[in-house]
Amino acid sequence: MPDDTNISLPEGVGVSLVNGDSTVRHARQLLLRSERYDVRSYASCAALLADPASRDNPCIILDLEMQECDGVDILAKMRASGWRGKALLFGSLDPGSVLLYEAERHGDRVMQPNVGDLTLLIAIDASVDRSWAGWNAVA
Repeated sequence: MPDDTNISLPEGVGVSLVNGDSTVRHARQLLLRSERYDVRSYASCAALLADPASRDNPCIILDLEMQECDGVDILAKMRASGWRGKALLFGSLDPGSVLLYEAERHGDRVMQPNVGDLTLLIAIDASVDRSWAGWNAVA
């Protein structure tokens, strides 16, 4: 009989989660971990930028409603530091905003902050480049 204690689950896709509201951040972190995503959670954009491991994740979920966070600047700094992933940006943007233009140019997606769990999970899955180094497909 096989020994099931040695079975290891495949690593999940890395996601950086940035949200200043600890309740929302924690709830999303639990959701993503339950779906086997490898989540790194940050209370601020400064914390995201300060963590070199955040460059390893192919997806950033970023709350644009945080006052200290300039989405255009944060994503530009992440990309300048070598990050090549996609961002899911939560917030309401005017149709002609610079951030919306930059998001479209880089393949990022802008979403309403109150998006449902299934919509969020689908958006993350769609944003992940399957050739991303270190990503393992879950069978």
